Amino acid sequence: MTAPPSEAVPAYKVPERSGEVLIDPPLDRIPAVLAAARSAAYGGAQILGTPLVEFRSQVRRRALSLAGPLPDGDAPAAAAPVIAMGHQPVFFHPGVWMKFFLLSRLCADAGATGLHLIVDSDASGPIGAHVPARDGRLIRRSETLVDLPEDVPLEACPPPSAEAWEGFRARIRAHLVTLSLPDLLERFDAFAEGAGRVRAGAGTLAMFMAAARRRYEAGALPPRYRELAFSALSDTPEFRAFVLHLLQDPDAFRRCYNAQLEDYRRIHRLRSSANPFPNLGELDGVPETPFWVVHGGRRTDLYAAREGDRIRLRTAAGAIADLPAGAAGVAQLAASRLRLRPKAITLTMFARLCMADLFIHGIGGGRYDRVTGAVIQETFGCPPPPYVVATATLLLPLLGQGQSAEDARAIERRLMDLQHNPERYLPAPSDAQRRLIEEKWRLIRDVEAMRPGPERRAATHRIREVNTLLAASLAAEMQRL
Repeated sequence: MTAPPSEAVPAYKVPERSGEVLIDPPLDRIPAVLAAARSAAYGGAQILGTPLVEFRSQVRRRALSLAGPLPDGDAPAAAAPVIAMGHQPVFFHPGVWMKFFLLSRLCADAGATGLHLIVDSDASGPIGAHVPARDGRLIRRSETLVDLPEDVPLEACPPPSAEAWEGFRARIRAHLVTLSLPDLLERFDAFAEGAGRVRAGAGTLAMFMAAARRRYEAGALPPRYRELAFSALSDTPEFRAFVLHLLQDPDAFRRCYNAQLEDYRRIHRLRSSANPFPNLGELDGVPETPFWVVHGGRRTDLYAAREGDRIRLRTAAGAIADLPAGAAGVAQLAASRLRLRPKAITLTMFARLCMADLFIHGIGGGRYDRVTGAVIQETFGCPPPPYVVATATLLLPLLGQGQSAEDARAIERRLMDLQHNPERYLPAPSDAQRRLIEEKWRLIRDVEAMRPGPERRAATHRIREVNTLLAASLAAEMQRL
């Protein structure tokens, strides 16, 4: 087995002060990284018999054709390098949004083609926002736009109605009014007004969220990148070929995938078997694959077995397809009308290995893609294309500036930790408390293995109850904070 690259990669740290940015490698080194990636050789790597170099060209042409031209029509040269990134179309923090501006900057500096992959295949659960407000003291409110079930991907949900959007907008605005920050309110109104204008033209919740972000973003810097929903890229012959290539020996790929995850957890001393992702399991002896099936507006795990020259696909509900194992399986997979979608590691594996010269990650992606790189190295026998890690910290002026503001944020973090991890602060747990701690960690391990549903929700609710019981003896410290 190829040794994982995890130990050689730096530990990324979120910037602590407002206005600070992390870009790793630094901005001035990225042109050299990009040039080295452009000259990389992929040896004998191939996808279902097609040399990887040729396959990458096919994927690029397909992706850019689907994405269409930039709004201003100013297209880079056909041979320009491709820089990509991807994110779920939800309300996210400034550290994520900064990557979009970095992508535009790199495209301008390097004459590159930029592509943002809208990860509409993700099932994020309820879509909403946390909002600051004042009610005698600074508090945080949560408002929900769409109460999306945990197994419904964003691509399967329609955009909110005009009434739902206006109601959400009014609730958010009512909280922001209490802050007495006119500039903040003005900017939110501009965002909300623009989002209302793009709603009617969005076919899904994902595309509505992406269009709302892009419209507001363009007011600061016209985007120099194109956008493409990953659901559309997943329904191409090239992605189906990638899926079948990884399923040539489903059990061998499962072993590789799980071994690299275990190595990552060992190196980083992670106790949770769900961090960064759960291992691939089995169903009646059939290996789980790193792909989803979307059917009836819901997504479920895909399982596959190789039997002779056939690949048999199934879900927990039963068999769904029987395909030739070779290149002929691509057309039959298309004819089956199955909507296959990648899980996190295979999503970035496809984007990095099969399309981009450089990928932009946030800190979370930069950490877990150490596993992706190790899987690429072992599966394809070639080093993975590079990535940049970028994030920023940008805070609202709610606590003022200087040392007192930093102290207030540290106190808030400690208070949150007391609420969610009270066992860390119990100097001498009683027998009853020790039993609760054991129950909590048993439930956490159980939840990690559960599929979304009533049983998982009940276990999560019990974990919150246990935290409350354990925190009862810390009430004085919490009140002081």
